[in-house]
Amino acid sequence: MIINTDSQTIKAYESTAYKGKANPYYRENIAGPKARKGHLAKAQCQLGVFPRVKITGICWDIYQDLTQYSYIDIYQKLRINDNELRLPLDSSSLNVKEILARGWFFLHLTGYILLSSYLLIGFLFGGWENIRNDIDLILIGFPLLLISKYLHRLCDKLNLVPTGQYVIFNRRTGMVEITNDDRSGYHYLPFEQFNAHHRILHNERGHPSYGFTLLHYQLDVMYQVAHFNSVEDALVHWELIKNFMNIEVPLSDIPQFERYRQYDLTTINHDNKHKRPFHFWYRVDKKFIKKVKKISGEVKFKFPSKGVNTLHEALQCGYKVPDICYYPWREADSISDEILVFKAHWFPRYFVYPMLFDNKTIPKPQVKKKATH
Repeated sequence: MIINTDSQTIKAYESTAYKGKANPYYRENIAGPKARKGHLAKAQCQLGVFPRVKITGICWDIYQDLTQYSYIDIYQKLRINDNELRLPLDSSSLNVKEILARGWFFLHLTGYILLSSYLLIGFLFGGWENIRNDIDLILIGFPLLLISKYLHRLCDKLNLVPTGQYVIFNRRTGMVEITNDDRSGYHYLPFEQFNAHHRILHNERGHPSYGFTLLHYQLDVMYQVAHFNSVEDALVHWELIKNFMNIEVPLSDIPQFERYRQYDLTTINHDNKHKRPFHFWYRVDKKFIKKVKKISGEVKFKFPSKGVNTLHEALQCGYKVPDICYYPWREADSISDEILVFKAHWFPRYFVYPMLFDNKTIPKPQVKKKATH
């Protein structure tokens, strides 16, 4: 065990930790529709699965942007400490309370967008005269949005906003933590017993969205996500999960994993060997983050998803992953000595965020001293 000077300990991996290879038994013995109870599980268990080896070679999915720091602190709500190496991910849910909570959020957001758009269009075509004519709408609409916002915040304070839709991936133990149907407790199941089944949804216009259902080979418990615009986006998200769970490789160098790096043994050894700057993603500016995001996106869409199944096969076809995706600090023009705090532009900061849920300033990451062996 390594003791960190910020009072959190770096714990050794447990014997059940995932080491990058799954027993073929869990693929060869997937329970069929007759052994399943849930309709989704019955359908998904019959579909093909994504490989567990490297596919795209990058983990920079659509969540690796600055907005991750302005989300409601799910780590605090779920009582997750960084040194536990537990990654909570939002899964699509069929629970009534969770559907209602999500619906409330989108209804509030839709109301704000429609009201603001109506007033803006009226102002552009009719000037202040239209605004004066719509004063009743302003005096009723915006207070209702504020009531909705602070009512949601009160419910959050009273722990009435459900969090059962979050699936927790535990790198240290190799377990996937999924709430049971009545949300009274958790299933703790080995990651290697899950298979990532292909999933495609179509909206009323026939437009597809892609994802996968990480379904247990026997039980009807799963992590499901199907809102990506391309199969490449889904593959990258699957790559992220595999990387986080595999203790044989260091954590991918992405903003979402910065909080874990100083507590993960494999990653510590990697970072020391390559002299990676401590708290790197907290000390570079938005311009560099956008640069890496752009390059990762370009690489992602060059992956020959229709012709190959693994990274090894893709490399044989000319696919390349640039070094900036693996060692981004080597190409950073400047790295600040201090933790940087990013602020939104003045318009959203004063006219948008105050009307939305979870209006919290982007927190400054707590500076922790580097762990010593």
